[in-house]
Amino acid sequence: MPPKAFALAIFLGLTVLKSSAQNALEDTLLYSSTAKQVIDYFNTSIAEQSEIYNGAKYELYPPANKGTFYFRDKNYCIPSLIRYNGTWFKNIPVLYDVHNDAMISANGNNLFVLDAERTSDIYLLEHHFIYLNTKSPDDLTPGFYDLLYDGKSQVLVKRTKLIDESKSTEIVYEDKTVIYVKKDNKYFPVSSKGALMDIFKNKSKELNQYLKSNKIKYNKDDEGTVARLASYYDQISN
Repeated sequence: MPPKAFALAIFLGLTVLKSSAQNALEDTLLYSSTAKQVIDYFNTSIAEQSEIYNGAKYELYPPANKGTFYFRDKNYCIPSLIRYNGTWFKNIPVLYDVHNDAMISANGNNLFVLDAERTSDIYLLEHHFIYLNTKSPDDLTPGFYDLLYDGKSQVLVKRTKLIDESKSTEIVYEDKTVIYVKKDNKYFPVSSKGALMDIFKNKSKELNQYLKSNKIKYNKDDEGTVARLASYYDQISN
């Protein structure tokens, strides 16, 4: 069997374990030695000829008076684990242009845009971004979402960067986030603790007790709180 076919045949995938305490965004990646060998094979033997490097050319945006277009204001590529066209690649340089919702990579000194629809998963700076290509007009807008929790229910965050046009003499980029909970195949925006309890209203009593017992304050960590409550809701719901 050719090495490429063999590698594809034995690829076992990745197991992702999520935990959320004060910070619900840290992902721990655990994968078998066989899977690691396969990923190494693709990176050393195939990656240089891969279609991953066929994206449109990209130019960095100039610095602003405050903030940048980029995730966590890091305007350089970070080694990341990605799944592109169904294949896992590790140590791929990635830069996330949040303003334009574009994942950027590098080949030598050249930056290029990764094909969004083929880039299904990206683990970048302890965050797991997934690409949603939704078809229904009532669904979420297609794009990259930060996956905080993935169980029977799901918690996603849409991260954007807006230009503050009220500053006439300065260029200022402001971060904006919207949290979504997927329940019964529908996405609901979460803007407050009350909105979250409305989504899980059949277990609101238990969820409020969980918050109280664990001394969790929604206003101190809204993303982490939503992820933890969604996980707990799935545990107590049959």
